[in-house]
Amino acid sequence: MHYHLVRATHERTPSLVPELRPDVLRIQAEEIARRGGILIRQNCVADPMHLLVRLTPSVLISDFIGQVKGGGCYRFNREANPKWRLKWQEGYAVLTSREEEVEKVSRYIDNQERLHQQGKLSRILEMLADM
Repeated sequence: MHYHLVRATHERTPSLVPELRPDVLRIQAEEIARRGGILIRQNCVADPMHLLVRLTPSVLISDFIGQVKGGGCYRFNREANPKWRLKWQEGYAVLTSREEEVEKVSRYIDNQERLHQQGKLSRILEMLADM
């Protein structure tokens, strides 16, 4: 199963600044792999973060996301020692993707910075991230 996950920082604070993104993304990738996920794509802007992962049907998506969010946040705050504490907003958005959609979703995730600057965001994905 392919899942496109979107989550936001606490209170939509634009805290994922460019200099911290490599650490956030590295730790996130490690947490995904640690829990049996196969990371296809990930990217973030100041807020939010998008992930495209492949999971086996035996993995409960809510458990997976909770563990990745919690583990990644804990590790980032401890390892990167940022000036502020990373905290995710409660909840997340998740959409399943067919194999045929993986490339299109990957391009959307890769182009987050440009899409945010141009205001060409997926209404569905960005609306879900606010929930």
